[in-house]
Amino acid sequence: MTNQFMRKNVWDNEYRPEQMFARDYLAELNEKWTIKTEYPVLGLTIDGKQWRKCVLDIAIMDPKIAVRLNGGYHFASGVQRNKDEFQKEALIQAGWVVVDFDSFMMPNLFKKKKNDETVKLAKEEMRNQLGKMQIL
Repeated sequence: MTNQFMRKNVWDNEYRPEQMFARDYLAELNEKWTIKTEYPVLGLTIDGKQWRKCVLDIAIMDPKIAVRLNGGYHFASGVQRNKDEFQKEALIQAGWVVVDFDSFMMPNLFKKKKNDETVKLAKEEMRNQLGKMQIL
């Protein structure tokens, strides 16, 4: 993310709208989950070799579920896609289940302004993705 983008004050607080929406809906789906946002995972390795830390958009602590919210930026370059794949592999090797919420597959989740219909559709998008991963 560029400094110019951050200076535009796109968000009212430190969390993105889709991140807050997803966090709140996940909490509704399972009240027993401990959910954290911007959760740093340290000490990651890939095949025993040290990998950089990663900061999860949303972490469900038990079971260890990493939710990554991938906006268009994540698909804009091969470098970013490779970084994301390595991160995913490191998380899997550390025992995390990785669930990607991709903007091109979940357009209603990533809409900045939601109405009753887009809220309903965004929740459906999330349920479908979690169902595919056999989390629900």
